[in-house]
Amino acid sequence: MTDISSFIPDTSSANAALDDAKKTTAEKAKQAKEAVSKAMKSARETATEVAAQTRTFASEKAKVGAAWTRDKAQVAHHAAEEHPVGVALGAFAIGLGVGFLIARNLD
Repeated sequence: MTDISSFIPDTSSANAALDDAKKTTAEKAKQAKEAVSKAMKSARETATEVAAQTRTFASEKAKVGAAWTRDKAQVAHHAAEEHPVGVALGAFAIGLGVGFLIARNLD
């Protein structure tokens, strides 16, 4: 007679493999969550640093720009006080030149 137990699969090894797969999957999922959490934290820190550097840079450049503009405005004001006719004639000449160029483009 044939032994019927030879036709029944051994479920203990299948259950062990399934348990091992579940354990491995759980470990990999945990590692993936930790990696994502670490990446998010790193991205947040980097964004914070970049924002701080941008604010500092913009503030410094605004101060430099304001000082440069103020100095140039003072120089232009003194030049206009010393030579009012020259400034007026220069502005008139620039106006004529720009007007001529606009008129040429309209034809």
